Amino acid sequence: MDTRPFENERTLAAHRENGSLDEFHRSYADAVASVESELGASHSLWIDGRWVETDETYTVTSPADENLEIGRFAAGGSDEVDRAVAAASDAFDEWRGTHWRERAEMFRRAAEVMRERKFELAATLTLENGKNRAEAMADVDEGIDFLRFYARELERNDGYEYDTGEPTPGQHCTNALEPFGVFAVVGPFNFPFAIFCGMLSGALLTGNTAVAKPASATPLIAHRAVEILVEAGVPDGVVNLVTGSGRAVGQPLVEHEDVAGAVFTGSRTVGRSIRRTFFDLEKSGPVIAELGGKNPVIVTANADLEKAVSGVRNGAFGYSGQKCSATSRVYVDERVIEAFTDRLVDATEELVIDRPRAEDAFVSPLIDDDALDRYVEICEAAREVGTIRTGGRVVAGGDGSGGSGAEDRTGDLSAGRFVEPTVVTGVPHDHELARDEHFVPFVTVHPVSGLDEAITKANDSSYGLCAGLFSEDEAEIDAWFERIESGMCYVNREQSATTGALVQAQPFGGWKASGTTSKFAGGYWYLPQFLREQSRTVVGDVGRR
Repeated sequence: MDTRPFENERTLAAHRENGSLDEFHRSYADAVASVESELGASHSLWIDGRWVETDETYTVTSPADENLEIGRFAAGGSDEVDRAVAAASDAFDEWRGTHWRERAEMFRRAAEVMRERKFELAATLTLENGKNRAEAMADVDEGIDFLRFYARELERNDGYEYDTGEPTPGQHCTNALEPFGVFAVVGPFNFPFAIFCGMLSGALLTGNTAVAKPASATPLIAHRAVEILVEAGVPDGVVNLVTGSGRAVGQPLVEHEDVAGAVFTGSRTVGRSIRRTFFDLEKSGPVIAELGGKNPVIVTANADLEKAVSGVRNGAFGYSGQKCSATSRVYVDERVIEAFTDRLVDATEELVIDRPRAEDAFVSPLIDDDALDRYVEICEAAREVGTIRTGGRVVAGGDGSGGSGAEDRTGDLSAGRFVEPTVVTGVPHDHELARDEHFVPFVTVHPVSGLDEAITKANDSSYGLCAGLFSEDEAEIDAWFERIESGMCYVNREQSATTGALVQAQPFGGWKASGTTSKFAGGYWYLPQFLREQSRTVVGDVGRR
């Protein structure tokens, strides 16, 4: 067993530290060109070790350029779900009987293949879901980390079987965690590699089988992930991939009588629907769900404003706010709010809006038309109840004339969905703009009299995913940690106030309505959620192992 400290895959940071950024950029650009040359193909479902075609297909285009066709994908339905679940059910007994060491080794092999193909995978993400090169590579790195860390955890816990001794002479007791059966794995568009790999590996490493449904906007990267698992030795039927809409695939999947558990990342509405379905159908297996956030950041009078501005800007506008961990509301001591807001506006207007493949691109396109409509709607509402200090407009025609100063250097963004990162003041704390999750580049700034009021308002939310604090005062930091109601808490983190968690070091999950289990992805208590406990007692020597 590997007892060395876990080391995260930090590709871009490693190149920066080694002085080899030029090599990173060349490798990425070459990968984008290579992946782009192969786009537009047709992709089937993967069921029981075979490619399965469907009568209906759907086309995915790039959010950065709707003229760029990613591919045509099989549109599954209830019949294909039935086939996939049947395959997973048939494969379950053999897979659960596969020694945990062998399962762990398969996932280590898969992680190595991902390492070898990381630039290709990052390029696929850029083209399919619009992440810039830094965000795309971080997504791939995290997926690799999930596989390596979970395989390591399975080994560290000896496959989750423990000798509990002899309470009385002749009674030999063990305690074991056993898999449930078939898991529905329903992935998001915003981390379609990292989170998809993390959820899928959690289910499979622990001896369950799976039917995976990726987000309909990002099926290609899910295909690549499943192909790598198969290449690493995961047997037929253990992992199945059914692409299609939530209504046609997701709903019949979670309703299926032979699906024992579900793992999901996405909206609170869908997550609650899955839980309700399991309850109504009297399913006893788990619903492991991460359900979003409305993440607050507090800036006290004792904050380093340079750190605070950087952290809030990056946390709010990385991947155009399309993260459940995105910074969305900021409570600033009234003594420094004017200086903070002015500097935040200036820093935001320095951000480059460009095609995500561009080397200096920061602001990403929105994933679909619904997101674009939502952005327009909330900006209209912000004009009515508050003041838009910067942003608030769709970047039209690629001329950068939207009025915020955010820069478009290509002159050709009209085929994508690009909007300006937006900073708003004057919105009441209890207004829906400051309470609902929007998943667009939009942040509200609110004055507070001090830390006590700031914490009270930060906690006044049904969500509890991420929270940030900027203060150089130890007493304030201690008080904040004592009172903040959030699963992930960051202090003085200028690279991002609320986003960018690392596997193992910063397990990812939330309190309140932000999650269903209070056990976090990438943490030490994640894998046992996919298992059920069994107490075993053998009297005498027969049957002892």
